[in-house]
Amino acid sequence: MATSQKKDPADSGVLQETPSAAAAEHGDHDRIVMASRRADGSMDQINPEFIGDKDAALAAAKEQLAVQAASAVDTAARGVTSGPQDGAGSSEPDADVQALKDAQDAAVKAAEAKAEREVSERHQGLGG
Repeated sequence: MATSQKKDPADSGVLQETPSAAAAEHGDHDRIVMASRRADGSMDQINPEFIGDKDAALAAAKEQLAVQAASAVDTAARGVTSGPQDGAGSSEPDADVQALKDAQDAAVKAAEAKAEREVSERHQGLGG
C-alpha cells in the first residue's frame, strides 16, 4: 500500500493565511470597480485602486456620493417642521422644503467633485 508524504504547510505556496491590517502597510491594496462606502462617505477598502472603465467608475462614484450626501442633509434636517398652512394650495414651494432641496443640491455637487478627485487619483486603467 502506497502512502503519500505529508505536505509541509510552508510549501503550500500561501504567503498569508489570513488577511491582516499589517499587510496594508506592506503594499496590499484592493482593486475595485465600485467602492464600498462608510457612513461618512469614505471608501471602505485598503488603499483602493480603481480598475476597469474609468467613465463607469466615475459614474458609480458620483451616484454613490451624491445619494449619500443628499441623504445626510435630509437626516440632519429631520427636526425641521413644516411652516404654517397659510400657503395651502399655492404653487410656490414651501420655504423649508426649498431650503432642504438647495442644501441637498449643494451636497450633491460637492460629492460629485469628490468622486471626480477619487477616481482621477486612483484609476489604473482596464486592469491589465
